[in-house]
Amino acid sequence: MIQSEILHNSWSSNNQIHPFYEYQNHVISNYSSLNSKDQDPSEISLSDFTSLFSDDVLNDLPMDDIEFVDVSRWLNDSENEGNENTKITSETKKDGDSCSPALSSISIDTSTTIQSRNDVISQSREIDNQMRIHHLLSVYGEAMENGHKELAEVIIRCIKGKINPLGESLERVASNLFQHTEEEDQESYLKQESNKIIEAAFKAFYQIFPSGKFAHFAANSAIIEAMPDESQTTHIIDYDMGKGIQWPPIIEAMSQKRKILRLTSIKKSTSDHWRFEETKRRLVDYANLFGLTLQVDEMTFEELASELRRMKKRGKRSEWLVFNCMFQFSYMGKRIRRIDALEFLKLAKELLLANSSTHRGLVTFGDGEAMDNSHHNTNNTFSSYFNKNLLHYQSIFESLELYFPSHLAQARLAMESLFLAPQVCSFSWFQNWEEMTNVSDSCSEMGLQGMRISKENLLQAKEVVNERETPFKVRIEEERQHEMVLEWKGISIVRVSTWM
Repeated sequence: MIQSEILHNSWSSNNQIHPFYEYQNHVISNYSSLNSKDQDPSEISLSDFTSLFSDDVLNDLPMDDIEFVDVSRWLNDSENEGNENTKITSETKKDGDSCSPALSSISIDTSTTIQSRNDVISQSREIDNQMRIHHLLSVYGEAMENGHKELAEVIIRCIKGKINPLGESLERVASNLFQHTEEEDQESYLKQESNKIIEAAFKAFYQIFPSGKFAHFAANSAIIEAMPDESQTTHIIDYDMGKGIQWPPIIEAMSQKRKILRLTSIKKSTSDHWRFEETKRRLVDYANLFGLTLQVDEMTFEELASELRRMKKRGKRSEWLVFNCMFQFSYMGKRIRRIDALEFLKLAKELLLANSSTHRGLVTFGDGEAMDNSHHNTNNTFSSYFNKNLLHYQSIFESLELYFPSHLAQARLAMESLFLAPQVCSFSWFQNWEEMTNVSDSCSEMGLQGMRISKENLLQAKEVVNERETPFKVRIEEERQHEMVLEWKGISIVRVSTWM
């Protein structure tokens, strides 16, 4: 029977991290004490149009850049004066006391004649800073989609002149989004200081922010629930084991079932062998505390497939296989190509079919990226993808404020620099979108069948994220009973699906 209470007890505490890692209580105060070069928000003038496009930007731009003139006319709010070539649609969504403008859809008509510089620098005083940043980001996404790189660079410079790295969530997303183009002194300084205590920072971030704990609980509880009684060995193949922090609860559960556990980390060209050996040592030491037989290996996919084929030819009793992939989670502090994760899932399906007998095994997939569940959506343009990512990461940055309020702004900025910034990069988003246009992003299209998630696991997951006291919510979609979703104010942050 299910032993999900073991997993629940391991992850439900809001004050202690799992014994596998010792929680560092001093880390937040260390972050808060970092010296900084704070930017005074009052220094950013929003009173006239020159704060949107400075003189050096105007002087550097060729005067025959028609797209720039069109965008400037839009920002000047001149459509009411008979401008039929610039179309604007905007929508404001109200959520409680906060107003969040929807990203705009801008249609740029390149047939507009060149306007004088005086027309460009005239502006409307009525658009507030957050709305302007939303609109500029939306125009940037469309400029990139249409190949207008020169215009995109102009927009980046305008955005960078309007944002405060310690400001609202959207400003902080934009600050990281274009950081690779011109890294600021303060950001570089914070990154260097934060890296000095990266281990303590990782432990603190994982414990404080619920996305990682939620995903690991959802995947682990599904593994325990689906595990066949007659199988003596469970073999979990992990796409990116990292520090191995997902597996201590499984070790505890397996020790009570008195079974053998194998953990295999997929070896990649960028793998760090020394880090793997350290993770292996920690896991084996932890398993010894519970008297569990644990084998930890690192293999390429080719080596793994070859070993499974040899076992089948020898007539050796098959292991129950689990393929686990945690994709694009903030606690990882790095970016993974989606096409690589999807390749892992395809190979997982092939190995399950080739090596299964009675039980096919299980695939657990945690997705921390902004993706549309509907694979029949025809709106697959880059601007649409870009806007979804903006909303997704703005929600994550905003949710972090719950644990790092204003008096801990420097600590929050350090955490964002270490764990969120690697995933917020305009170049990576564009590259990822280009790759995704040619591949299937559906496990069902790969031939996998969803495994229903139990209501018991749903209720326990709600406790893991402290749903009663925070804006985080956990749900299972009506038409996707194999997928559990973590949301922040209605926006999906993490999705964990189970397949067999």
